[in-house]
Amino acid sequence: MGLRAVVTGASSGIGRELSKLLCRNRDSRVVGIGRNAVALGGLEKEFAGCFHPVVADLSSLNGVEEAARKTGGLLDRIDLLVNNAGFGLYKRVLEHSEEEAWSLVAVNMVAPIVLTKRLLHLMRPGSTAVFVISAGAHVVMLDLPLYGAAKAGLDYAVKALRRELAEKGIHVLAVYPGVVKTSFHTRGGRPVDKGLDPRTVAEKILGAVKKRKKTLYVPRYLAVARLLSPLLPPVRVGGGSKR
Repeated sequence: MGLRAVVTGASSGIGRELSKLLCRNRDSRVVGIGRNAVALGGLEKEFAGCFHPVVADLSSLNGVEEAARKTGGLLDRIDLLVNNAGFGLYKRVLEHSEEEAWSLVAVNMVAPIVLTKRLLHLMRPGSTAVFVISAGAHVVMLDLPLYGAAKAGLDYAVKALRRELAEKGIHVLAVYPGVVKTSFHTRGGRPVDKGLDPRTVAEKILGAVKKRKKTLYVPRYLAVARLLSPLLPPVRVGGGSKR
């Protein structure tokens, strides 16, 4: 029987590449959650029978609950849940509007926790929950500070959640990418010319899932940031770490 997977942020970047890789096996069923209906529809057409789009805005509780409800109508079990959706804005903390601040923290920190809780009844012992965090959670990013703060909060929560899910036989993988060349930066207000290929990151995530790893840094040397976090000075994303 094929894999049953859920991927958030599936309309672009890492989530899109993950969905494509998972649909290499036509016996698999992948529910891709995102806001871009056109992009999701393209994946559905390309991978008919495997990819199933769910259009939802994870910045609100209603959006998360809608995504969970629709997912439950498409899958009778979940072998792999990838909490990947996220966004950031190239602004200082006080430059964010109240709405931007609320949505940013909701998408990057709260939604992954709530969605996991809502879908837990479909996850059996042996299944895996992936949380795409950011190597930037270990350092102060001067130009993406609120994004970094939300990811640092998710990092903290996942460390505790790992113990709770282990009691249910569910494995947890925490992923910490560096700068990835995706539309994340364009939407956030500053396109980047350099960065990791999102497909490479997606391949490494699936490899880590297969090996039952607990953490994954891409590239690996970014793990040093976790060890040296208290000693690291603030950075700009151009010379620091970020998803």
